[in-house]
Amino acid sequence: MDLAMVILTALAVLVSVIALYVSFKASQKGNELASVANDLTKTANDMQMAQVEMQIRELILSARSRYEDKVVQFKNDEDIELCKSMLDSALEGVLNAYDEACAKYLDGKVDKERFKKLYHDEIRQLVDDATTKEKYMEPQTKFHATVKVYTEWNNLES
Repeated sequence: MDLAMVILTALAVLVSVIALYVSFKASQKGNELASVANDLTKTANDMQMAQVEMQIRELILSARSRYEDKVVQFKNDEDIELCKSMLDSALEGVLNAYDEACAKYLDGKVDKERFKKLYHDEIRQLVDDATTKEKYMEPQTKFHATVKVYTEWNNLES
């Protein structure tokens, strides 16, 4: 009976050691797979961020192009009021494009450092320009995201 008990105990220890080894290996493999999954997720997020940045650029370029086309189109037009109205509308499209871009910046949907390098001067010029300055006056402005980004980047008190 003692021999049977020793054999059973030895078998139990052996099974426990094997189970421990299998569990350890499974844990290692799980960690490796989790790391790969994390890397894939980061890559997907980076690609999505790049796509958003490209869409922003396209939106801004398209709005600017429409505005510039209107300026050229109406240079010799006789109906000044109609021209002014259409130019204001086209300019509003440009300002909306920048405001949407700034909203994405504030939401963290774009790389903030790259966004600042790309748009710092453009946004500063828009907000400071005599033609558009009144559109950014608070509290009546519709372009809160642009004003917030401008203030963040140009606040001299910080």
